[in-house]
Amino acid sequence: MKASLPYCKAPCAECPFRKDSLKGWLGAERMSEILEAKTFVCHKNTSKQCAGHMIIKDMGNDFVKLASRLSIPTPLSGRELIFEDESACISHHNNKSEKVV
Repeated sequence: MKASLPYCKAPCAECPFRKDSLKGWLGAERMSEILEAKTFVCHKNTSKQCAGHMIIKDMGNDFVKLASRLSIPTPLSGRELIFEDESACISHHNNKSEKVV
């Protein structure tokens, strides 16, 4: 029997890490807090790790690190839907007129 871990295989339609998420939705401060977290569960399926957070954080996500150390594959699809870097994601969620530095 192969070991597995509970994670979403792809970002959901409402994933806050998606490039097409609602601009200014969470605010820059809240998105910064989420991106500082070592793990993040899916807001729709709270028993699974969020695919978007796994993709954007990569080895900065402790769930991804654990899977790697245990040699448990965590194939993900939808990478092209997620922001390329954290600063772009934070800027997208900025709901104020001033620019995030």
